[in-house]
Amino acid sequence: MSKLRVGFIGAGRIADLHALGYDGNADAALYAVCDADADWAAKRAQEWGAERSFTDYRELLSDPKLDAVEILTPHRFHAEMSVAALEAGKHVSLQKPMAVSLAEADAIVAAAARSAKVFRVFENFRYYPPYVRAKELLDEGAIGEPVSMRVKVIGGNPRYGWRVPARSWAWRLSEEESGGGPSIFDHGYHIFSIAMYFLGAVETVFAWIERREIQPGLVWDSPAVIVWRHAGGARFGTWETVNSAEMVVRSKYYSNDEWLELTGTRGVIWVNRCSGEMLVAPPLVLYRDGETRAVHDIDADWASSFVNGTHAFVRAAREGGQPELSAEEGREVLRFSLAAHRAAREGRPVPLAEMG
Repeated sequence: MSKLRVGFIGAGRIADLHALGYDGNADAALYAVCDADADWAAKRAQEWGAERSFTDYRELLSDPKLDAVEILTPHRFHAEMSVAALEAGKHVSLQKPMAVSLAEADAIVAAAARSAKVFRVFENFRYYPPYVRAKELLDEGAIGEPVSMRVKVIGGNPRYGWRVPARSWAWRLSEEESGGGPSIFDHGYHIFSIAMYFLGAVETVFAWIERREIQPGLVWDSPAVIVWRHAGGARFGTWETVNSAEMVVRSKYYSNDEWLELTGTRGVIWVNRCSGEMLVAPPLVLYRDGETRAVHDIDADWASSFVNGTHAFVRAAREGGQPELSAEEGREVLRFSLAAHRAAREGRPVPLAEMG
């Protein structure tokens, strides 16, 4: 079987991590790069060894040699591009968040159902090795019956992290262009997804989300506190996010970090890092029956979640199967997010069933 030929639609900062999954990949190759900036598309294609570059994604999709696409564009384009790619007969990996509304998500779900090709929302946190190991421990009953989870996210001074063009920040800060703010709607899709990954479906959510207009039309949605109840029992989750504008957050990537705590009837699991390296602690710690066990021999580089997630997509496209997240699962994560935003706007708990 020949290599899967993949095209990137969008070649911004995050594409650097997606490209790692094709470097030396025996089963897939980055065949083409599409970006609205022709010079940038050509530069990135040369950098990654791709054969072709495009400025119009429709031209890319019409290429008969193309097998699959990774959609890495601003959120407002996700539904349009996903549906077009599926209808063109391409496998699709869509960067999170899935869409900006449930109506758009429904259009993607319907297109994926009509297609024989693989579709997944790429939420890389579900491929982050410490989270995967924590989930295995949870499922093995290592801490007994799960009771709750807590998540903390800190964003620091961006000049100490990855260099990101101002135009990339601008669309993320525009609620009209991105569907919401960078902290809760964009990055938050990871957190909403991980909450469901560990403890299952969510029943009700409440939230406080500060919206600070830093320039006309540009809003930062932090600090925030979000609390929720999972379906099927008294299991609760909390997430606090802050933006500490003067803080140096140790990270090879964006200037932020996150850690979580899972509590059960017999013990606790801590995952002490993800996109950054703030805590001088083992990546994963298990406390059970009065004893603490640190797990050091685990890959804790955030980039590995992109490589692992890319390989899962390639396997599914070549061999069949459904990598995380399916279209339906991606919609559920979006529904959780939108319910939290409604709760913050209206100052009341919002059942997810209310969202449709």
